[in-house]
Amino acid sequence: MSAHREQIERIYREAVAAVDPRARVRETLHLDDSGETLVVAGVPIALDGHGVRLIAIGKAGAAMASGALDALGELVRGGVVVTKEPADVGHEAIEVMQGAHPVPDERSLAAGRAVLDFAAQVPENGVVLCLISGGGSALVESLREGVSLEELQSVTKRLLEAGASIGELNAVRSRMSRIKGGGLLAALRHARVVNLIISDVLGDDLQTIASGPSVPRAEDLPAEDVLARYGIDTRLPGGVDGGGGEPLVTEIVANLDSAIDAAAVAAQRLGLRPAVVTNRLEGEARMGGRLIASMLANHARPFSAFPPGTCLLGGGEMTVTVRGDGEGGRNTEAALAAAIALSGTTGLTAAFLATDGDDGTTGAAGAIVDGATIQQSELRRAAEALARNDSFGFLSGTGAVWSPGPTGTNVNDLVIGIVE
Repeated sequence: MSAHREQIERIYREAVAAVDPRARVRETLHLDDSGETLVVAGVPIALDGHGVRLIAIGKAGAAMASGALDALGELVRGGVVVTKEPADVGHEAIEVMQGAHPVPDERSLAAGRAVLDFAAQVPENGVVLCLISGGGSALVESLREGVSLEELQSVTKRLLEAGASIGELNAVRSRMSRIKGGGLLAALRHARVVNLIISDVLGDDLQTIASGPSVPRAEDLPAEDVLARYGIDTRLPGGVDGGGGEPLVTEIVANLDSAIDAAAVAAQRLGLRPAVVTNRLEGEARMGGRLIASMLANHARPFSAFPPGTCLLGGGEMTVTVRGDGEGGRNTEAALAAAIALSGTTGLTAAFLATDGDDGTTGAAGAIVDGATIQQSELRRAAEALARNDSFGFLSGTGAVWSPGPTGTNVNDLVIGIVE
C-alpha cells in the first residue's frame, strides 16, 4: 500500500491547503486606496476611523484571525478568539481562549461570557468581523435561564452517541443557548457585522455552521422533534426572538467543495483520473465504508466508472451509533468496514480522513486501508471490533491509522480511493 498511501497523503494535504483559513480570509478582505474603506464580496464598508474588531469562533478561529490581521494590520483594534487548540495570534489586544469539544464544559462557558462581554463593548456602529468555523457550537456557550451545564452535556452526549446529524444536534443546542441561533448577532445589534465563514456542514446551511451565532435565527428549529426522534426526555426553554437585524455581508470563504476540487487537481498531477462521486456522504459510517469499498471493487466490471488509474473522491460527514465500549470515530469506523469488505483484494486503497486532522476524540484523522490491512484469518476479530465500535483500537495495530495532527481548518471529511 505504500505507493497509494503516499499519493493519498499528498492529495489530502493539497486539499487541506486549499481551504487554509488564514489564506482564505486574507484573500477575501480588501481595503480601498484610502485605506479607510473595507471591501468584502464587493460591498464597501466605511470604517470612519474606528477600525475593526474581531470575534473568531471555531477550530479555525486562530488562523482566521491571523488572516484578518494579515489583511488589515493596525486597523484591527481588538478581538476575542475561541478555538480548540492553544494558539497565539500575535496581537496584544486580541484575547485567545480555549473551549471544549465535542462536549462543552466550564471553559466553553467562560469563552461564551468573554465573547458576549466583548460584543457589548463594541462602539456604536462599529465594524465587527465574525470569523466562524466548525466546532464553535461546543467551544463557545452561554446558557439560557433554567438550563444547566450538566443538562447540556448530557443531551449533547446522548445525541452524539445516538448518531444524530450535526443539524439535529445544533437545532437542540440552539434552543438551550443565548449565543447560538442568532444570539451573538442580537448582542451586536448596535454594530455592523461582517460574517466570514468556513463551512463544515453539508449544503453550507448557515444556521447549522457553529449553530449560526451571527446569522438571523431561523423561524422554526425542530428541536422537540429531534428529542422525540431519539427518545430524549428533557424540557427546552421556549423559543426566542432573533432580534439582531441583518449582517452587512455573509461570505462562505471555504467549504467541502473547495477541498474536493483541490483534491481532484492534485490527483491529476499524480497521473490519476479523478472521479468525484459525492459531496453529501452521510448516514452510518460503517455503511458508508462498505459502499465506497463496493464501488472500488467493481473496477473490473464492464463499463465500470472506476477503471484502473482512477482516483475516487468524495466527502461529507457520517455518523456513528454507539453500541459498544470501544474507541474510534466516524472515519476509522468507515475505514474498518471498508477494510473488511476489501480483504483479499489487490490494487485497491480507500481512505477516510477528517480535514481538521481529528476524527472525534482519537487524535487521528482517520485511516487508509487496502486488501492487505486485514488478513482473512483476522476477519472475525475485525467484525467483532466493528460491532463494539473499536475501529481505532483494531486499526491502530495494522498501521492503517493516520495522524497528521491538527490542520487548523475544518470542512467535513474527505474520502479518497485509488484503483491501481
